[in-house]
Amino acid sequence: MSASRTVLEHADLTQLVNEGYAVRIIAGHLVIDDMPFVTAEKTVQRGSLLCPLDRDGNGGPGSHVMWFHGGQPCDRDGQPLAGINGGVQGIAPAPDMVSSCAFSLKPPSGYASFYEKVSLYSTIVAGPAQAIDPEVTPFTFRPITTDEEESVFRYLDTFSSRARITEFTRRLAVGKVVIVGAGGTGSYLLDLLAKTPIRELHVYDGDVFATHNAFRAPGAADIADLDARVKKVDYFAGIYGRMRRHIHPHPVPVTASNLSELLDADFVFLAMDPSPDKTAIVETLEAHGLPFIDTGIGVGITPGGIGGLIRVTTGHDGHFDHIQRTGVLANDENDDADYNTNIQVSELNMMAAAMAVLQFKQHLGFYADDEKELHTLYSIEDNALGHRFGQSEVAATVPGGLDGHAGLGIPEANAELTESEDRVA
Repeated sequence: MSASRTVLEHADLTQLVNEGYAVRIIAGHLVIDDMPFVTAEKTVQRGSLLCPLDRDGNGGPGSHVMWFHGGQPCDRDGQPLAGINGGVQGIAPAPDMVSSCAFSLKPPSGYASFYEKVSLYSTIVAGPAQAIDPEVTPFTFRPITTDEEESVFRYLDTFSSRARITEFTRRLAVGKVVIVGAGGTGSYLLDLLAKTPIRELHVYDGDVFATHNAFRAPGAADIADLDARVKKVDYFAGIYGRMRRHIHPHPVPVTASNLSELLDADFVFLAMDPSPDKTAIVETLEAHGLPFIDTGIGVGITPGGIGGLIRVTTGHDGHFDHIQRTGVLANDENDDADYNTNIQVSELNMMAAAMAVLQFKQHLGFYADDEKELHTLYSIEDNALGHRFGQSEVAATVPGGLDGHAGLGIPEANAELTESEDRVA
């Protein structure tokens, strides 16, 4: 059974999860698994603490009694612990979860929370086990499974609750996000977006997952994956489907014939080479007012090593005019011919994806966004980052600025982008 919704709605249960207790909710009962205890034979085993998940008028537990499943906890000498049984009737949250005994320990003022109740009984039960084996602990951080009706994730997102950013994480729960292109940058986009509560992730790419893809994609592909010659989208959907639901692979490119499939999206990421199809996609998204982020990597070989630019360009909420007005996107396959050598090292793909997801999360209010820039460039040669089309036309975010750096394509503040270097494929 799933604990996620109930856990997230109550701070004391979230605190238990954050500390590492294996929490489950079964038929209205709180279950704490992986609880170490000492048997009558003086061996260490594991069982479960059980109690009804009822609350009194102040939000604390309605009962001070705690039940146990899996045996009878003893002290280190194998003698039953004090306070055990006490004539308390057993409970059975599930057919395979029948209590074997109960504890009845009531503080003078009762328990203020389930966290306080579990913590005390955990100390009582696990303490003797830890005296025998100091390595045992009830804090196992076991993943908590979720039901499909309540979460896109297959197990509870304890990261957000532990970091206390659940409120901000909820802002990312949009309905449908599309990734066009599952190459180096597109695969890293999926890696990052799969860990957000986006309801549906649709990925389009018609290519097969091959050896060169493995060297600029997240994770480590097995040679069997390469021998299988599966489509990129199917390969990645299989991997990230282990973590979350509703990843929809589309083993085809996006062209004029299926472009309409994007029109019900809440957001679109473009990680594709320049082409007439890309031009059509951008124009259609603009015409329908659909927010999107386009990524580009323009890299070439120089005497000093590999150099070039990473670009992330955003259009949303009526802010599309900067794209066509300045020609910042390289939509034609002949644009930036010097850079079209397909040199895309994994860290460049990763950085392009990270920059894009940062802007996406700023757009949705997860990250603070004072500037609200719509066009960001990173230069490899001088490790410089600059942006355009924000609240103010600040051209640089590093001391000294980026103005005047050859090849960056970031002109004087408040000037138009006109050089071809601004259009990074």
